[in-house]
Amino acid sequence: MMIQRTHQIILLIFLVFTISCKDYTNETIHWIDSIPAGTVIDSVKKQQPSFVEIDWNNPIIRDSVKKFTVAKIKNSRDILKMEYSLIFVNDKFEMRRSIK
Repeated sequence: MMIQRTHQIILLIFLVFTISCKDYTNETIHWIDSIPAGTVIDSVKKQQPSFVEIDWNNPIIRDSVKKFTVAKIKNSRDILKMEYSLIFVNDKFEMRRSIK
């Protein structure tokens, strides 16, 4: 009986901790979507929030298009495991890309 009660308390603490951690996925999407088209890469880097990490060192380059992947979102609980990227054409922001 005591062991079962202990397990319930541990589970409750775990759930409270998990739920109370802010997931920044929506904020990341909102930030990317609010970048004006035509913004240069360096300006986007300077305004990058602390809750998101972008892999600026390893873009995927095809012709004049550079794709930078969102490497990490703080406390993300994205069960779909979406991949987000910032797309630049001629070093100017074009759009966000989201794929599963």
